[in-house]
Order: sequence, then C-alpha cells, then structure tokens
Amino acid sequence: MEHVISYDLARGLHVIAVIAWIAGLLMLPRFYGAITALAPGDPAETVLLQTAKNIRGLIVTPFLVLTWAFGIFLFFTYFAPDWEAPAERLEHVPSWFWVKLALALSLTAYHGLLSIEGRRLARGVRRHSKAFWAVMSVVPFLVAIAIVLLATTEP
Repeated sequence: MEHVISYDLARGLHVIAVIAWIAGLLMLPRFYGAITALAPGDPAETVLLQTAKNIRGLIVTPFLVLTWAFGIFLFFTYFAPDWEAPAERLEHVPSWFWVKLALALSLTAYHGLLSIEGRRLARGVRRHSKAFWAVMSVVPFLVAIAIVLLATTEP
C-alpha cells in the first residue's frame, strides 16, 4: 500500500512533534511554579496565566496530537504493513515497544494533569508549591530519555 508520505518523513515529523511537545511539558510546570510563588492578584499573575494558556493551546496540545498521529502511522507502517493479516503481525511486536507505548501514555496523562492544574491556577486554586512544580518540571525529560533509549536501542 502506498502512503501519502514516506516512512522517513513521518519519522522526522514525529521527532519534531515530540521535541515541541516535550518542550512545552518542560515549560508549563516552571510557569505554574512562578504563578504559585506570586501573591494572589499580582499583576504578573495575569500575564503568566495567559502565557501558560498559550503554551498549552499553541504548543503542547497541537504537538501532542501530531506526536500521536505520526506515531500511530509509524507503528502500523513498521510493525503491521501487511493489512491482510495485521493481527498476526501484532503478535510479533517486541516488548520494548509496549514499554515505550506505556511511557508515551504516561506522558499523555501528565499532559492532562498539567491542563487540569493550569485551569485550577486560572481559578485561583493553588494546590502545590513552587518546589513541587520545580520537581515536576523534570518528569517529562526523564520519561523522554527512557522513550528515546528504548526506540533507538530496541533492547
């Protein structure tokens, strides 16, 4: 079956989308920490809340969608190219891929958590400290390291 784009182009676009998505996931907790450190009603709070909302709407969410779209395309192109018997091909997907998929799903859940917390902060609810957000800003990087190593080494 011919595809509209090549596997290599899709892989490149997938990597670009992942980089943008992770960059946004790394930035948002820092913004949330800065917002949390401000006194409620501080003029900077409005600017930081709007900036965080823009990061979610213009970077994080669109690139999450592109990451998954290209990732799904790559999965089926690489692991199940024979549409006559896709179930048989899926039986042979290596275990490292399922770990990578679980980690990608955990990043997606983390993305959802950040979206929920951003809306809470916009309503004035500050459930976490600046230190909490500093620690949380490292999480996507650590998960991304594991994903990249799984994808490149295919253990």
